[in-house]
Amino acid sequence: MPITSCDWAHARHHPEAFDSLLPPLPTHGAASAQGAARDAACGTTQAAVGPLPLVIQAEEARSRWCFFSPGFRSLDVLLGDSRSAGGAEAQVAYLARALVERGHEVTMIYGEGAKPTPDRTVAGVACIDAAPAWRRPASLARFWRTLGRLQPDRLYARLPDDFLWLMGLYARMRPGSRFVYALAHDSHADARTAYDHRRWFHAPLFGLGLRSAHVIAVQHRHQAARVSLGTAGRLTWVPNLVRKVRAEPRPFLPAVIDVVWVAKIRHEKRLDLFLNLARSLPRMRFAVVGGFDPTVDEQARIHLMERMASLTNVEWLGALRADNVMDCLARSRVLVNTSDGEGFPNTMLEAWSMGVPVVSLRVDPGGVIREYGLGRVSGSVEVLCEDVLRLAVDERLNRILGENGLAYVRRWHGSDAVCAALGALASSPGGWQGRPLAGAPAGEVDPTHAREA
Repeated sequence: MPITSCDWAHARHHPEAFDSLLPPLPTHGAASAQGAARDAACGTTQAAVGPLPLVIQAEEARSRWCFFSPGFRSLDVLLGDSRSAGGAEAQVAYLARALVERGHEVTMIYGEGAKPTPDRTVAGVACIDAAPAWRRPASLARFWRTLGRLQPDRLYARLPDDFLWLMGLYARMRPGSRFVYALAHDSHADARTAYDHRRWFHAPLFGLGLRSAHVIAVQHRHQAARVSLGTAGRLTWVPNLVRKVRAEPRPFLPAVIDVVWVAKIRHEKRLDLFLNLARSLPRMRFAVVGGFDPTVDEQARIHLMERMASLTNVEWLGALRADNVMDCLARSRVLVNTSDGEGFPNTMLEAWSMGVPVVSLRVDPGGVIREYGLGRVSGSVEVLCEDVLRLAVDERLNRILGENGLAYVRRWHGSDAVCAALGALASSPGGWQGRPLAGAPAGEVDPTHAREA
């Protein structure tokens, strides 16, 4: 039965209703006997790690992919320096590299519209300095000529931009070409909430870009429920990519950091609440990983730096490269998220890939933390303190939730699943109606629910 506007209107106000608009989750085989025995021994049932849904197993034929990532942050990630990148820019780099490893021809358009630098190949990705900018009108023509030269089968963008509509226009003019826009933040689901500066100018252009996309890829079901009715018919689900997953949770006792906070420091991330938590638990060891976003004014920056310096149980590690972030997580017992809003945080996925549970004040992307047993969603500062204290001292519970995290990311966020999901949406028949994959969205539970002892 086709999905109607009334269905989507209801789902917008009741996110759990989004599940009923999706094809049912296929029945999967049980976990291995060894895994089941381990689950029984620790008193919990992990999310099943059975075969992927058939639609995800069938990856598309080799294609020409073009990723659009204005600025230089995705290029920096490809070059091995993720310190300045946000989650969206990092995901672009991870996806581009993963598709190259599967034999696809991948290019990435980057830059700020200035005089272009020579093309270069990084990690198998052809990187072209051709992103347009209003202040340099000639850059728009160069961007269009670059698309014509590349002739991509798939165009992919992940952040709001004034020029997405050019990609949509090109894809509709070239037979067989498709434009995929992936939401990086819940606020990007509606063009009216995507910008906090010059909204009158940027929002209409971003909205035009959204309307020009063949498919809108969402990260989780709650994000899908926020899209406008005009976009809903083109939705599909593509999970974020986790580069590698440990076989077992990182050792608990040797962890020298009780509680870690990882993010680019800006107001929405609410570092101040994390510092309040550290002050209320003076005997625990806290670490802050992340540099300041350019949007943070000098007064706020100085205030936060002084607060961190005044707390003897807090260590500010600054912005770290991706591998160093993973090393830090491996030495931590709990990851805390204090953000007011997110998309699907890479930091959560990275923590779960190390077997580190997450305690989140508000954000639970698609409900996965509660439903899969990946940590705690506290809801208040008082409960946050209690949850952090318990998970940082209870080794058995910490390991149970850590194993749930490993099972979850291994199943839904590994390279095979993500690249095949991209291939499935890019080769959807019927004029790209954006049908969700025949697998659960990130917030829907597998037949076996994760639970605690």
